[in-house]
Amino acid sequence: MKINYQHAAYRPDVDGLRAVAVLAVLLYHAGFAAIPGGYVGVDVFFVISGFVITTAIQPDLAGGRFHLRDFYERRIRRIFPPLFAMVAVSLVLGWLVLMPDDLKRLGQSSVANAVFLSNFYFLKDSGYFGATAAAKPLLHTWSLAVEEQFYLLLPLYMLLFKRWSANVMRTLTLTLFTLSFLMAYIATRFEPTLSFFMLPTRAWELLAGVMLAQGIVPVPRNTKDEWARALTGIALIAFAMLTYSEKTVFPGLTALPPVLGAALIISAGMQRAGKANAWLSSRFMVFVGQISYPLYLWHFPLLGFAGYLSLKGLGLAETLAVNTLIVLCAVLSWRFIEQPIRRRRMFASQKALFGFGLACIVGTSVLGLAIHFGRGMESRFDGDQLKLVRGMTDRMANKDCMYFSAEQVAAGNFCHLGANTGELPSTFLWGDSHAEALAPGVSMQATLSGKAVLFAGQHGCGIGQHLWDSSWAGRTCAAFDKAMLDYLLIQPSIKQVVLVSRWTALRGATHANAADGKATPTAEQALTLVVTQLVNAGKQVRLVGPVPDVKTLVPRALYLKSLGFAKDFEVRQGQAEFEVVQKNTLLVLRDLASRPGVSLALPHLALCNAGWCAVEQNGYPLYFDDNHLSTHGANLVAAALKL
Repeated sequence: MKINYQHAAYRPDVDGLRAVAVLAVLLYHAGFAAIPGGYVGVDVFFVISGFVITTAIQPDLAGGRFHLRDFYERRIRRIFPPLFAMVAVSLVLGWLVLMPDDLKRLGQSSVANAVFLSNFYFLKDSGYFGATAAAKPLLHTWSLAVEEQFYLLLPLYMLLFKRWSANVMRTLTLTLFTLSFLMAYIATRFEPTLSFFMLPTRAWELLAGVMLAQGIVPVPRNTKDEWARALTGIALIAFAMLTYSEKTVFPGLTALPPVLGAALIISAGMQRAGKANAWLSSRFMVFVGQISYPLYLWHFPLLGFAGYLSLKGLGLAETLAVNTLIVLCAVLSWRFIEQPIRRRRMFASQKALFGFGLACIVGTSVLGLAIHFGRGMESRFDGDQLKLVRGMTDRMANKDCMYFSAEQVAAGNFCHLGANTGELPSTFLWGDSHAEALAPGVSMQATLSGKAVLFAGQHGCGIGQHLWDSSWAGRTCAAFDKAMLDYLLIQPSIKQVVLVSRWTALRGATHANAADGKATPTAEQALTLVVTQLVNAGKQVRLVGPVPDVKTLVPRALYLKSLGFAKDFEVRQGQAEFEVVQKNTLLVLRDLASRPGVSLALPHLALCNAGWCAVEQNGYPLYFDDNHLSTHGANLVAAALKL
């Protein structure tokens, strides 16, 4: 296969581009509002990785010198030492400060990282964006997993087709690039989180670098062409970094600017005599690029642990201090961990290195599994702290009560709460995750009174949603909502329906519009229609109002305050603030409750007193997160309101 290998030599400007990428990611995660799209630095890294790895493989492959063992030896020397040092430190810090549930997830993610499946783990566990990311110190390893999966496949792909002509190889790469991009475009529309984390929908970004190395993109014709590529590339990356945010639908089409920008900058430097990328070759940019990998590794856990302990967020001075520590850790790990092993001053032989790599994988896997099966090492706590840390899991244990399909609803397959009376229950509890949170309290009250209650719910689904939400994303909620209403309307045994929700959609009074331009009901109007239909069918309707929202995860906040952190942080929500936030919601619910056959229970009346809404009682958290009642909270509210 005849390919031009003039680009296989060291490119200082590529290290400079690494610096741009890592600084963007670091500033983004540090909370600098000026770079709301700094996360696209990862996409720049993907392009660089595809280019660098391909240029490293091609000369050896063409000269018959390429061996998979040598290739993976270089990968282990580069990736393993600082990565597993960071994981080890994260596990130690986690042991010292994380609550059991958080430490358990850290243990699980350390196992996923050890086998380079972090992207699968965090796809299941959560999205990339969100406040809970601070409790997941290894979340950033998803991108390393994507790269390692790519590194497993790329040399096999190049070995398989090495006897084919360069043009055929380029055509195959271009075809794979196109297929991956189309997959990313489609998946981002329907399953954006899946598209974000998975290799098939990210491979086109790495393949963009491969295409550069394979000569699919022509080298600059002249100096003007070189400058045009470099300036356009910087403009595209800057556009993404400055205009994107967490709300941007990403990746898909929106990943094109940073990927194309990175490719243009790399291609601008193909003729090394040019000056367009000279600023990227400066000593500062090259040095930052050389430590970009340990910078990326250390920034997320250190910022995460600092954010975890601060509760209210890091101030400017704290952020600068943590970033200084990040740089220090990066430089030290680069100098004393990465370099000695890469330069064969340690584990010089291949056998010794593979043994080291296996020890890293097995060691962190064993520790992670021990933490997982040890339930986050709950034994670290006792007394009052044990009450607090158990608050994160103080919730309904039966997950089968949620996620009913429309078919299951029609068949009458529901959860039974309360006493086993042998008779058909006359009360039905229907709602979202807030109904699930309240269910233990309802069950206890039903048991005490010798009654039974049926329960079904869907997380994040509004009551009456099928009347106002015709979107693709809301299709599951709408189908469940309609099936529930249809079922309840024709069941003579059901005399009372208890509706529980967060009622977020009632906080505003704006009208929605369907895709066909016809006016659709507001959430308020839809709820009114549902309640009216239930009352007309002879049902008593009991509405349960919203619970106060809290500023942070309650068990974690109470636990950290018990350790002496964030002593001036007020966990509770003020009653006046609650009434302002929920003003429209309470008006709507009270208006509905004024009708015959409808009543209203207000949890905040049981929780709020003397201007504040309680978050703990007798040392037990009343919430398991920032807006869902714990079992203790549900028991308190259900007893007070006689639900």
